[in-house]
Amino acid sequence: MVSRALLAVFLFASIAAAEEVVPYVPTVSIVISVPEQKLTVLRDGCFWKKYPISTSKFGIGDSYGSYKTPLGQLRVCEKIGEELASGSVIKQRHATGEVLPANSPGRDPIVTRILWLDGLEEQNHNARSRGIYIHGTTEEGKIGKPVSYGCIRMRSQDVLEVFEEVTIDTPVSIISDKFPKYAKYTPPKPKVIAVVAPPKPTPAPAAAKPAAVPTPPPAIASAATNPPKKVASFSSAPPPPVAEYHPPVVVPESHSSVTVSAVSNSAVAHAMQGSILSAGLPDGPRIPTLPEPPAPKDVTRFGQMGPNPVRDKGLSLQDPALNVTPAIQAADADANARSTAAKDQDSADGTTKPASPIAFRAGNSGNKSKQ
Repeated sequence: MVSRALLAVFLFASIAAAEEVVPYVPTVSIVISVPEQKLTVLRDGCFWKKYPISTSKFGIGDSYGSYKTPLGQLRVCEKIGEELASGSVIKQRHATGEVLPANSPGRDPIVTRILWLDGLEEQNHNARSRGIYIHGTTEEGKIGKPVSYGCIRMRSQDVLEVFEEVTIDTPVSIISDKFPKYAKYTPPKPKVIAVVAPPKPTPAPAAAKPAAVPTPPPAIASAATNPPKKVASFSSAPPPPVAEYHPPVVVPESHSSVTVSAVSNSAVAHAMQGSILSAGLPDGPRIPTLPEPPAPKDVTRFGQMGPNPVRDKGLSLQDPALNVTPAIQAADADANARSTAAKDQDSADGTTKPASPIAFRAGNSGNKSKQ
């Protein structure tokens, strides 16, 4: 039973949520009876409320300057004083700022609210221009009697209620008879209509937002936040020592009694390469030793490339730039000394040996050896 009751409540709530109650707005009209000095508010043609009033003490009519109350069908053409307090004095349709209590002695102004009427028939077409209103009065003690100057007077509390009930173009009927019998107004049942909820719109796919690039904070120059950069200091150390040049050590080669010096840097040795003078024969001529050349000035340091050595030209004994005269003279003297020593030895032995088949002379190529 409990589950069924809960199910019924759930269904009722869902139905109620799917329905909407439409408020009913009745049609309002006003009927004023001059003989009864009453104003009746009708809703949908049925009686709703009745208020006491006062019409003109000069009777019924619509002519200018007559101060009479017009008859016939009229309408509300303007509503004035909606924000005013009860008892506020209104002059020429504008509030003066003065507020009077009911039944103020010696005062008979228009107060609280105004419903301006406009005639719809020939017999009341001057009503608007004449300024025929439904308005509040301070002489509430005289309400119910014809004491006005053409308008319809009401008590301030009553005119407030009628003002809220009517709208622009609400019909107003002023009759010279008593009210007919009206049915009592009964509010109709509210209309309930089903409400179909509109389909929910499909949300559009959100566009991918680009990644925000963080903005670096502005740099503030200060000694605390920005320490000075360290500068590498170079001490005035002396340059590394230059390697001292030493010429290569040449080991002399000994062949019996003749010593040949292999000095690679000697210009004479280069000039005599391939000749008989450098053959290392036992009886060969002695070659004078030339002084060693000085060490080159430009010596290669650490990691540096020295200048390319200048290649020597090919030298020969006929090179006019080479002075080989001392060597030739020494060779000739040595050959003559040997020849003389040999002859003396032969004479002492008593035998004569033929001359050496090879006559050695280092000189010009035009001098040939004799046999």
